Amino acid sequence: MRKQWIAPLLLLITLTFIAAAQVVPGRVRVSSDIMQGLLVKKVRPEYQGDAKHIQGTVVLKAVIDKEGNISKLQLISGHPMLAPAAIEAVKQWKYRPYLLNGEPVEVETNVTVNFTLSDNPPAEGVVGDMPGGIPGGERGGIVSGIMSGAPVPQRVRVPSGVMQALLVKKVPPQYPQDAKDQHIEGVVVLKAVINKEGNVSNLELVSGHPMLAPAAIEAVKQWKYRPYLLNGTPVEVESQVQINFTLVN
Repeated sequence: MRKQWIAPLLLLITLTFIAAAQVVPGRVRVSSDIMQGLLVKKVRPEYQGDAKHIQGTVVLKAVIDKEGNISKLQLISGHPMLAPAAIEAVKQWKYRPYLLNGEPVEVETNVTVNFTLSDNPPAEGVVGDMPGGIPGGERGGIVSGIMSGAPVPQRVRVPSGVMQALLVKKVPPQYPQDAKDQHIEGVVVLKAVINKEGNVSNLELVSGHPMLAPAAIEAVKQWKYRPYLLNGTPVEVESQVQINFTLVN
C-alpha cells in the first residue's frame, strides 16, 4: 500500500525542485523601450572613412549581462559601412541590471542606432511616454529638448514595466479579512508618484474594489525604487501600479 504513494510523492518533490530552479531564467527577452529606460551610459557612434556621406539606421541584437554590460552584439540590419561604428559605440553602453523576481538576469534585446548627416541630429529618447509630449527619439521630443539645452523636466511619465525593473523593495498587501470572508478577488490599479530618491510620495486610486484598495495603498506606499535617471539626472516619476488579490484554496 505504501509503495502506491511513495512513487507519486517522489515525483512531486522532483517536479517542485525543478520548478523552483526555473523561477529565474538564465536569459530573458526584453523590449527595447524598457531597456532604454535602464540606460545609464550611451556612447554615440562616430562616422568612419567613406561612410561620412551615408545616412541610415543600424539594428543590432544585444545581449546584456547581469551587471548591465554589453556581452554580445549581432548585426540584424543596416548599411555595412555603418555597422562597425554602431557596434563599436554600443559595446561601450552601460545599463542598470534588469531584475526579474528581484534577481538580476541576462537580457536579450534590440538596439537601434541612427546615422544622420544633419548638423543637429535627433536625440534617441529614453522616455517616450510623457503626457502631451512627443515620443523620445523624434525631433522636438523630451530628450531632444534636454540635449539642446532645455532643463530636465521635474516629472516624467514612465511605463509600469520600466519602473518594475527598478523596484528594490516590494511589500505585499495584507488581504482584508472582510474581503476574504466575502470571497472578493480582483486587481487594484493605482497612480503613483515616485520622487527623485525612489520613494512613493503620492498614490491615487484608478480602479479596484473599495474593500481591497486600502490594503493596496498601505502596501505600495512602503515600496522603494532605484531613482529614475533622465539624461543622467534623477527625476520625479508618475507611473501606474497593479496589485492582484487572489484567494488561494
